[in-house]
Amino acid sequence: MIEFTIPIEPRAQKRDRIGTIGGHARSYKDKAQSLYEGKVAALVAQHRPEKPLEGQLTLYIDCYMPLPVSKSKKWKELAIREEIYPTGKPDCTNLAKNIEDIMNGVFYRDDAQIVYLLVRKLYSDNPRWVIVLNEVGECSK
Repeated sequence: MIEFTIPIEPRAQKRDRIGTIGGHARSYKDKAQSLYEGKVAALVAQHRPEKPLEGQLTLYIDCYMPLPVSKSKKWKELAIREEIYPTGKPDCTNLAKNIEDIMNGVFYRDDAQIVYLLVRKLYSDNPRWVIVLNEVGECSK
């Protein structure tokens, strides 16, 4: 089991941008997306296994989102106690895709090996990612 925390605010993966060069369309990553992925990849790399995992994998991702400044103290207390969850953007699938792609080729050969994925969005006054990667058959989270 590999478990670690990335102390950076979770963000969703942005869609590639499309541009033309010489009349030919090409896609490219947004500069802010590339910078964010680089920061997260550097933090994630500290926890990588000696060689990418093989076989079937389970991936648990807890995305601790920042508390909205505009909300009341009572609302924030309920959110921290996990009685209120983030229901706005970004969505869970785009958050997961960001982490899956960053870990791809480093933690596992291919993200197609992930057979079970659980993503949760939670509020916290300490925004962060918490990642748990297991081989199927190991203790689950």
